[in-house]
Amino acid sequence: MDASHAHPADGLPAVVAAIDELLRDLGLGRDVIDIDHLSHRTGITVPRVQALLDDTGQESGNVQDSFQDRLVFLRDTRRKPDGKRYTLDEIGAGAGISHGQVGYLLNGKRKSPGLDVTRKLEKFFGVEPGFFTATERQALYRALQSTHEQLTHLALLRGKGIDRLAMRSGTSGDSKIDRELREALSEALSRPEREDPEVRELTDRMCSLPTRSRRRVFPLIQGLLGLARPESDDGPPPGRRGT
Repeated sequence: MDASHAHPADGLPAVVAAIDELLRDLGLGRDVIDIDHLSHRTGITVPRVQALLDDTGQESGNVQDSFQDRLVFLRDTRRKPDGKRYTLDEIGAGAGISHGQVGYLLNGKRKSPGLDVTRKLEKFFGVEPGFFTATERQALYRALQSTHEQLTHLALLRGKGIDRLAMRSGTSGDSKIDRELREALSEALSRPEREDPEVRELTDRMCSLPTRSRRRVFPLIQGLLGLARPESDDGPPPGRRGT
């Protein structure tokens, strides 16, 4: 993808290009990218995610017009532990707004609820701040950051000459990239020979990190090896409980 096609302040083309370059270096295809997960995280339909990745999708409508679609999407995908959808009363009580206001927002009779209401709804459904206010391109750019970081970790472990290691998100999921990463890490760390180049590179890079960074990296490695789960201050979103 040519980064020159980027809109002003639009980082999507650059991060997609970086991901494609990492995939080429690793001998992987785009099929390792979990499109369904990106859709679930952003509220963008799978075909739209694919079109934006292929640089064939233009921004659709404005943010206010998309609010209703994203709220309906959340109600359909973030469900109660028993699998049932939240009622209007439950959403209203949990978000601190009225039953009637929830109904108006869901049926599109009120398109601009204001930032205070959007933040309350985002908190209730357990999604990232800005879920309702980000454009599609902004939302996908943010979601792809973790994909880029996972591939960066994997490239580092496979000795692909990655010079920087971003540690802003965990990799404890079960996507194809997660499995590839865990397998590579387990293989590298299970070899007894200290002189193995992959083990040496990993150890040297760990030792070169500042103390604070090492403290962040080590729980990640433990989690990948099944020794411990990376700690998180945030609980699971409502729709992921019991699923």
